[in-house]
Amino acid sequence: MHARPGAGEPAATVAKSRTLPLVARNRIPSAPPPPPRRLRVALVNMPWSWADAPSIQCGLLQAIVKRAGHDCDVHYLNLELSALLGSRIYDRISEMNDDRFHQLGEWLFSYAAFGDIEPEADYFAEYPEVPESWAKILENGPEQLVRLRREVLPAWADGCVDAVDWSSYDAVGFSSTFLQNTASFALGRRLKERHPQLPLIYGGANFDAGMGPAYAEKLPWLDYVVSGEGDIALPALLYDLAAGTTTPIPGVHRQGVSADDQAEAPRTYDLDELPAPDYDDYFRSLARHDRARVLGDNAVRLPVEFSRGCWWGQRHHCTFCGLNALGMDYRAKTGERALRDLEGLLRAYPARRVDAVDNILDMKYLTSFCAELAERRWDVNLFFEVKANLTREQLAVLRRAGIQRIQPGIESLNSHVLELMRKGSTKLINVRLLKWAAYFGISVEWHILCGFPGETDRDYTEQAELVPLIQHLQPPASQIGIWLERFSPYFMDPSFAIEQVRPQASYKYVYPPELDHSRIAYFFDFAASDVASAASHDVLQSAITGWRERWANGDRPVLFYQRLPGEVTIIDTRSARPRKAVLPGWQGDAYEACGDTARGRKRVHQALLDRGFEVSLGEVTAFLDGCCRAGLMISEDDKYLSLALPENQGW
Repeated sequence: MHARPGAGEPAATVAKSRTLPLVARNRIPSAPPPPPRRLRVALVNMPWSWADAPSIQCGLLQAIVKRAGHDCDVHYLNLELSALLGSRIYDRISEMNDDRFHQLGEWLFSYAAFGDIEPEADYFAEYPEVPESWAKILENGPEQLVRLRREVLPAWADGCVDAVDWSSYDAVGFSSTFLQNTASFALGRRLKERHPQLPLIYGGANFDAGMGPAYAEKLPWLDYVVSGEGDIALPALLYDLAAGTTTPIPGVHRQGVSADDQAEAPRTYDLDELPAPDYDDYFRSLARHDRARVLGDNAVRLPVEFSRGCWWGQRHHCTFCGLNALGMDYRAKTGERALRDLEGLLRAYPARRVDAVDNILDMKYLTSFCAELAERRWDVNLFFEVKANLTREQLAVLRRAGIQRIQPGIESLNSHVLELMRKGSTKLINVRLLKWAAYFGISVEWHILCGFPGETDRDYTEQAELVPLIQHLQPPASQIGIWLERFSPYFMDPSFAIEQVRPQASYKYVYPPELDHSRIAYFFDFAASDVASAASHDVLQSAITGWRERWANGDRPVLFYQRLPGEVTIIDTRSARPRKAVLPGWQGDAYEACGDTARGRKRVHQALLDRGFEVSLGEVTAFLDGCCRAGLMISEDDKYLSLALPENQGW
């Protein structure tokens, strides 16, 4: 149920205990003491985890459990289901961007987990987009969804109990993030019925804070729930299981023990002390299947974790963001350790696409990790989430390092809306990011968000007016209304104009009423006053649709300039009639002066004077304003940004 991927599991200090040897605060021992008894542990990666990537949660915990002196296997049951359904159906469910609103993946497994809750017809009536979209994908799509829910998935879960010798394990752990909850409950319930003495451990982002205990109080097969990072809590719990003791462990809730510590599990602060994730079981599992059926055309991606928390959110928590639960404090591996982990994974596994699950890139990596990667010239394809205020020079460093895909959290092209979000960005900064990412060939994953209290209609009509000017830059994937997440400022701070907060309506179709939906929900319905009209949102949506269609049809416009001695020539195909403009003398220099970043007219004027041009401030101002009227520049707060990209690729 988390909004985006992340390690979600590990942690940082072990409480003092009579049975577990003391560990220095904020450290994980590189050579932990041997357990009283060597356990055999299974970790399970359930649907609807993406099939084209191993689980970093399970991979990291597997390495940690092995280092703690136990045997550990990871069962990639998500691959088994993808092999059964085929990648076309499986990927469609696992990659649904709007699942946060209707929770289709969780709803599909809820019958296997809990039996009947509400009629399928009522669910389809509440979310008509579900049967409508699946009718276009599969013949008798809605009927097939019902059959999948009532017959195929329960039978598949039954088969999973028979396919593995679960009785040979001393404990089974489920890491649940995104849409893995009801699938994990469905299998766990069956395992407990077949093997009543087998300890089942649940953790992951779906059990953060009070959500974990709320599940455990009503679902008796959840023997242990770990709330928060599991790096320290899980080995401590396994030590207890091996020793036959019940030492209180922060963040670990034991079934039937109401006095357990309800605090978050301790966190890992020195990430260099963590082992690299172990993905051997993923590739072994993948090798047992028809790769094309399981993955389709997708290439395998290797998830890596270099940091936790968010350095921006520590200072200015974005109003709508609920990531990191209560653990916003930023921690990062050293650049040297990050590079060593990356090299080890690339040597060990047959993949070159690498996705960092970090919420934000450590800016120190630009001069350490990224700089060293650039020197090595590996043909790797890296993904990072970044802040949108990266400069041209910084983006050049990323591209040389092999970072070809970024998610910069643009979210809007209007400075007022960005201020409402606490993004610490502006329209000009975000367009600058799109511009230089396009120049360096970096793919940008971004969306437009709407529905923020305090926004105005003009905020959206202005963005719609901007769209024709930047159609040579990568369009957003979509425009969507904001959603309310547990742990976000909008949820936690009553001073915001967020009212009528209640669990998202889909929970009543997914979870039985005996579970307190207000405690287990991560997404909430709400009412927000003082927001822009739906009509203004539609105006921007129409502009974005046209932008995306031009790119999808191969009709990608260009806006670039050629520099020759004494002049700059601009080539423009954004409109139906291509244009060419020649800027002679100081005008070409003035245009380039606003290229790397937005600059004020006085600064541009001074730069021209320093180059020996005899030109007045008034002439410079008139030229810059004329470029804005011609759509070759945009401006805000007396700062100007050129939109054309240099033709010269000498970066």
